[in-house]
Amino acid sequence: MYAEKLSPLIRRFPQDAEALRRMERFLGDFETRRASDLPLIRLNPSRMFDILQAGSNSRLSRIISILIEGRVFRRQIIVRFPSGSGITFSSYSELPNIVRDPVKDVDVLVTEEIIEPSYILVTN
Repeated sequence: MYAEKLSPLIRRFPQDAEALRRMERFLGDFETRRASDLPLIRLNPSRMFDILQAGSNSRLSRIISILIEGRVFRRQIIVRFPSGSGITFSSYSELPNIVRDPVKDVDVLVTEEIIEPSYILVTN
């Protein structure tokens, strides 16, 4: 399924073809072993870096942009609460200055230290 999404991107971006093929293999292997869990995949930037063997943060950023524009992944921004849970936003522009931790019932200032980008598969 994801090979179909990645194949056109591999042809369109030959300079990043190897990294995109690595992601294609990763998703293909995962789909073969645990197809029902595929929609649950959530990768942080560090894991994406490892899978893609990006080599640099700028190259990682470029390849992630390709994967997002190609509708293979979408970005989610998670704000972690002191209680360990968190709240998810679709973009950085949606982040409020303060969020409420419902478990500890306290207001939390949204700072860079508690923001985690993650990437989930587009399943439609």
